[in-house]
Amino acid sequence: MANIVKFGTKVLVTTALMSSVAVAENIFVGVEGALLQSQVKLDDIYPSVIDDPKDTSIELGLKAGYDFDIFRVWGGYSYRTKGSEDYNIKGPNGFVDGEFSWQTHNILVGADYTPSLTDSFKLALGAYTGISIVKGEFSGKSEYIIDGVKHTGNDVSKTDTGALFGLKLGGIYEIVENNEIEFGIKGDYQTTGLDAYDNILNYGIYVGYNYKF
Repeated sequence: MANIVKFGTKVLVTTALMSSVAVAENIFVGVEGALLQSQVKLDDIYPSVIDDPKDTSIELGLKAGYDFDIFRVWGGYSYRTKGSEDYNIKGPNGFVDGEFSWQTHNILVGADYTPSLTDSFKLALGAYTGISIVKGEFSGKSEYIIDGVKHTGNDVSKTDTGALFGLKLGGIYEIVENNEIEFGIKGDYQTTGLDAYDNILNYGIYVGYNYKF
């Protein structure tokens, strides 16, 4: 009986270890960078003569996930550098003389469809969502009239939380075993929770590196 128990214990331990190794083999971690065109949709509190501010932004990110071969799921974090645009505009409803700026921290989850096109190259078609922490600033002076009421504003800085929804299309190339380069295009929409900024639209190219265990 004791021998049977020992044998059974060894089988269970061996099975658990093999399962752990199999699970670990499908885990991946990665880093990613992106060059994005970022545009803010201003709320209607500013004069209609102001174009929505836009600027180039750089995104740096980390991610980790599980690869099921034909698809994968992942979670990650990204930081988008400050975007800004200057204005010195006067119109019949007021003036704006200053700079609008914005930057974001994002906590993300996503899923990608990754069918193999060749032995070393896969398609990457994905969607992602998450929480977006947005810092918006206006540095300068403004004065405008809405419904006959004059409003004035000076330096303003506020941070709030919104949501992010995005899509991406790219490819994954295995350069050597367990080492991948990923690249493509992406775009997303961010709500802000800020009074002056209604939403932010981002789109551009990305490239990254993944290591599969």
